Amino acid sequence: MEEVKQIDFGKALLKVLELIIVKPFTLPFQIYKSALLNLANSDSLESEEKVLSSEFPLFTWFIRMFDALIAIIYPIGIILALIAGLNKYTGGFGSFLGMIAATYFAPLGIGLVRELYQLSLKMVLYLKIISKK
Repeated sequence: MEEVKQIDFGKALLKVLELIIVKPFTLPFQIYKSALLNLANSDSLESEEKVLSSEFPLFTWFIRMFDALIAIIYPIGIILALIAGLNKYTGGFGSFLGMIAATYFAPLGIGLVRELYQLSLKMVLYLKIISKK
């Protein structure tokens, strides 16, 4: 029973609420920003693209395509939302809000797929780094 006294239920509850309510709304923008940083730093000597592109050119290109898709989601989504909002046949303002919401959360899905593919690339990168030491 002593272990139960050491648990701070208030902090645990706040963390649960943060993970369930706040994080889903902040995570898409973090993924978007991360994709932009990956694309901007792709010429860096330490980037996965530079280190592994000679051994896995197709795979590194494939992973970077996910970053490119994430980077282009927001501009295209905003344009499509404006078109849907201005078109009376698609529902007007309701369609605009729906497209904005779908556009905002789209990086979650694409980011998840990117990270699943990127796991194997990260393992190869870390093995290469370890083998040099």
